[in-house]
Amino acid sequence: MQRRVFRILLILLVVPVIMSTVMGWLVAPSFLHPVRRPLSADLVREADASFAHNRARREDFLLTAPDGARLRGWKVRPQEPNGSWVLLFHGVADNRIGVVGQSEILLRAGYSVVMMDQRAHGESGGAIATYGWLERNDTSAVVDALAASEHPAHIFALGESMGAGIALQSAGADSRIEAVVAEAPFASLREASYDYAGLEKYPLLGKTLFAPGAWMMLYRGGKLAGFPAASVSPEHAPGRPEFSRAADLR
Repeated sequence: MQRRVFRILLILLVVPVIMSTVMGWLVAPSFLHPVRRPLSADLVREADASFAHNRARREDFLLTAPDGARLRGWKVRPQEPNGSWVLLFHGVADNRIGVVGQSEILLRAGYSVVMMDQRAHGESGGAIATYGWLERNDTSAVVDALAASEHPAHIFALGESMGAGIALQSAGADSRIEAVVAEAPFASLREASYDYAGLEKYPLLGKTLFAPGAWMMLYRGGKLAGFPAASVSPEHAPGRPEFSRAADLR
């Protein structure tokens, strides 16, 4: 009887671990290739209506990332600009339209904004999304182009979810970004993977019984894409200790 109970308990422990590991292996490619939200004509019309309401005007902003990926977005100016610019970063599986609401507030306050589709999102190129590892270099390219064409008095950043994490890592890598507003950022890809492993409802399971699935997803994803996925961490953005301190205060 005791042996039977032991076997049942062993199965209950081992099977979920094996299944989560297999699932982590299978889903690893999908987290590198988030679903693209198309920039449809209807969405552009909605954005233009918002800009018109705020008496702002937009222009296309196209540039090439350091690795050759083509990045596409908009520069939007208010009627009476104050000379400062804010880089807006959308969430995963979204595009620049996702930050139109934030742009309205900033444009009314006199800030000009940059709204880019992140790599592997919207109309931007790039084979994979790396949640900040490559995107921070993309941001530096955006800042280079912005500095050359607009000579901004100040540059700030605002992002939500994935975009918040990218904004923090970008500011950590480029001191020209003077301040960041981060809405619901992820602390690290490892922590985010635990959340997904727990089906976004059971974080304790994600960090215990289903943790092998999270580890496998990061390991295989990093191997497939050639970047250290487990090291992506907005909480410990390199080079800017003030951002790490701010993250520690949450």
